[in-house]
Amino acid sequence: MGDYFQTIVDTEISGADAVPMAARIVEWLVAEGVVGPDRTEPVLGGGPGYPPGPRHRAVVDSAGWSEPWQAGGLEVVTTRTVFDAGQYAEPSGADCPRCARTTEFRDEETWDDIPGAWDPFAVAEGAWLAGADAPVRCAHCRAESPLTDWTGMDSAFAYGSLGFTFWGWPDLTPRFLAEFGLRLDKHRTAHVRGKI
Repeated sequence: MGDYFQTIVDTEISGADAVPMAARIVEWLVAEGVVGPDRTEPVLGGGPGYPPGPRHRAVVDSAGWSEPWQAGGLEVVTTRTVFDAGQYAEPSGADCPRCARTTEFRDEETWDDIPGAWDPFAVAEGAWLAGADAPVRCAHCRAESPLTDWTGMDSAFAYGSLGFTFWGWPDLTPRFLAEFGLRLDKHRTAHVRGKI
């Protein structure tokens, strides 16, 4: 049996700043009643997470969810991670931060993989996970940009050193997501949703 989840990923924060920022965000979520103060709630595939707080329903849009629904724990990750959407997490392309053109990974008509298109991203991902800078050269403008600056892959995964995964929660409201982004010092964020 699996579970739905959604993750807010800070794609800009440094590894050194991830732990103190996580503590600040959790403190805010506890103060707002979104989560409880102690990690007591099991999360799928991980250790204990923060349980839903008394006001957790105020930050979700449960339209379309059958009642009664039960929110799970909040998992906080503070290490370099590829936060993926679980089942079928494969992006169709990525957008260059310099020229905004898309590097396609699959043929739009046949959905077959385009040979070699993903290779520069795979190399950069391995380097990034190992802690190195990970530039990717754009096939269109030939400029190099850090892997974490490429966009358009959020439906499948995001790269970051800080992620907040809400297990079993209905969609987080746009207002809550916006406030979350402000609390993350207005860093660029990704919102990855999926199922495991």
